[in-house]
Amino acid sequence: MSVHTFTADNTNVHVVAQGRSLVMIDSGYERGAAALDAAMRAEGLDPADLRAVVVTHGHADHAGGARYFQQRYGARVVAGSGDRGMLSTGHNERLCPTGLIARLRVSTDRSAIYTPTTPAVAVGDVTSLAPITGVDGQVIPLPSHTPGSLVVVIGGAAFVGDLFRGEIVGSGATEHFYMCDLAANRADIQRLMGDGALGAVVFFPGHFGPVERADVLDAFGR
Repeated sequence: MSVHTFTADNTNVHVVAQGRSLVMIDSGYERGAAALDAAMRAEGLDPADLRAVVVTHGHADHAGGARYFQQRYGARVVAGSGDRGMLSTGHNERLCPTGLIARLRVSTDRSAIYTPTTPAVAVGDVTSLAPITGVDGQVIPLPSHTPGSLVVVIGGAAFVGDLFRGEIVGSGATEHFYMCDLAANRADIQRLMGDGALGAVVFFPGHFGPVERADVLDAFGR
């Protein structure tokens, strides 16, 4: 397995390659989809090999590009059942800033939109990734950021979306810019570390990172 990370507008898109199968985890803003397509090709990855785009949640910076790869290459869109409302409207739902950076940009992020997208697979429970994509792994619902938020665990890697983020400076982990229930978020993280991703040694957030397991434990409790 190899992981390829593409970053635009401070948002990460992770593409996992296992044999000839590719799985994209998050898809960036809709406006960046064609550039992401080109960046994948420049790195030797053929978007036509995409088996699925797993959307960790329905916010525009993570779900916006999924429809492009769905329509252009037939990639199956996998999303949490709790975020089907956002995907059907293309509008971000409630955002709760956790700090100054988020408070300064919340109006911009609230107004971000994308073309509505219909997922091929709506996940409501822990789900095996292999039957959907041919890539061994699990999709785990952890709904503290949005009602349909997902984490993807493949081998020693966990792709956490906005469950937490990497530090802007340094290699640590910290709470995401937007979180309406910090206690529920911490409980979700501890659940992930306790039984959802016991074998994961590196965590790939949607923003900044990656983060080593020890740094996640230091930030959110052991």
